[in-house]
Amino acid sequence: MKELEEIKECLVEMKNLSSLMMDLAFSSVMYDSEDIADEVYTLEEKMDELTLKVKRLALRAAKKEENPESLLSVIEMASINEQISDSAYEIADLVLRDVEPHPIIRKIMHDVDEEIGRIKVNKKSILAGKTLKELKLPTKIGVRLIAIKRGGRYIYNPSKDERIEEGDILIAVGSGIERLRELCNERSEEGEFIEE
Repeated sequence: MKELEEIKECLVEMKNLSSLMMDLAFSSVMYDSEDIADEVYTLEEKMDELTLKVKRLALRAAKKEENPESLLSVIEMASINEQISDSAYEIADLVLRDVEPHPIIRKIMHDVDEEIGRIKVNKKSILAGKTLKELKLPTKIGVRLIAIKRGGRYIYNPSKDERIEEGDILIAVGSGIERLRELCNERSEEGEFIEE
């Protein structure tokens, strides 16, 4: 049944999305990042759309099911993922409402060597057109990509074979965020970054 396959795809995306949202929400507080908090807001809207889609698909599929009550668990799973994303939204909202962090959070922020960034790859970037395997971002500059936003979709935990494209939004964590910003926005000398 076509609906069940679509439901499966949506639920997998919702699981990945809710996990990413929680990571980003906590990171937005830890690093006091409004950019990352804004990304959580955007993802929350996407999660709302997916939740509605799953519920509609489940209702359509129920008409064809011998035991329509079996689809209640699908709706429940979508609702649970929605609750997780709502919680992430509330966490990120602390940053956007400029709520003063507790001293313990400030201490953690001070002790963490990493930061999180949301960086756009422009047409001058030497990263465009290269795979993550070629770039070796973790070893070269000390950043790990959590996700890539390409158009309206997200690539979660991108594989080493994923190719960076002009216009991508990279969501990264690590100690080399400023270097990543440079590589995304300025043309470096040919080979400066890739060669060891």
